[in-house]
Amino acid sequence: MITKNDLHEGMKKAGRILILSNKEMSEQEACELYKKRETVEKRFDAYKTTLSADRLYLKDDESVFWHVFIAFLSLYSYSKLESILKKVDLNKKMTPIDLLFELSKIYHVDFGINGQVTEIPKKN
Repeated sequence: MITKNDLHEGMKKAGRILILSNKEMSEQEACELYKKRETVEKRFDAYKTTLSADRLYLKDDESVFWHVFIAFLSLYSYSKLESILKKVDLNKKMTPIDLLFELSKIYHVDFGINGQVTEIPKKN
């Protein structure tokens, strides 16, 4: 059990965050906005590390535009897969990259008019 003295001593050592804003809001709203910041930071991290989109060695404006556009679409798809995994409570077991790797083992063969899905691994 924590006593009042222990709590006060711990509060002296604890870090504090100052949030400045020009918008009128309650403390609860400010905390919720601060928590949402983590999601944005995770997306930028995925954008830079997983998608390797921070490495630009392109020479003209058009190449840069299309590179950023494709990276945006990739990040959007990655985020959607992440939210689907979270919804079905699989986000602790696999990442979107793991999911794509598992699904890459399923092939659809097109025979002109008809198509057929080849062998689907039991795990999938």
